[in-house]
Amino acid sequence: MTTALPPVDLLRERRLELGLPADPPRSADPRRLLLIGAAVAAGLVTVALAMALLLRWQQQMLSNELERLAPVRTQVEGLEKQLTVERAAVETTRKANQQLAQGLVAVRSGTALMSDLAERTSTGLQLMALKVNKDDLELKGRSSDPGAFERINALVLRLKASPLLDPATVTLGRAERAAPETGPKGGPSPLVTFELTASFREPLTGPAQLRLLQGLGADGMALRLQLLQRDGLLP
Repeated sequence: MTTALPPVDLLRERRLELGLPADPPRSADPRRLLLIGAAVAAGLVTVALAMALLLRWQQQMLSNELERLAPVRTQVEGLEKQLTVERAAVETTRKANQQLAQGLVAVRSGTALMSDLAERTSTGLQLMALKVNKDDLELKGRSSDPGAFERINALVLRLKASPLLDPATVTLGRAERAAPETGPKGGPSPLVTFELTASFREPLTGPAQLRLLQGLGADGMALRLQLLQRDGLLP
């Protein structure tokens, strides 16, 4: 029979020298280690599944909330578009009202202009036609001797002093004597016809325009200007 020899512990003496127990520590039970590892793995898997389920639930909740808010979002976008259209319409109306209001008190086509021209037209001068364009005016008239040309030149100088006209643009385009008279006596006509043009100054605003209208005697337009300013249609 073969006799089994006891195991030889080569490290026994070394452990004794180090003050350690003579017998080596017993190794852990493999089955216990396996159970511990399985428990830890199961715990990690459970935590991972729980996190996945939580994330899935949150995603589902967010999807449901987005679906619930989808009609509201569509409604908000529609209201924003409608608001943009209405703002554009209001701005267009405001500009149109402002232009209309400015036209109602424009000195270049109202009593203010007529008052200014009448004030600067001396006796012996007769204005025959007045054409008011967007930025300028054309004036036709006549004067009679004696002193017809002098009165026409004086009119040009007075128009250059007008607060409504740009003095650098007041131009006498034509001044000539009318066709000779026919008859027993004959001789030159005492009438001299003339044409002149002038551009308007930049329109005044606010108190300056009000003072101008009042100074020209355009009381109705001045009152109209005050009412439009009070209603916020003019600055």
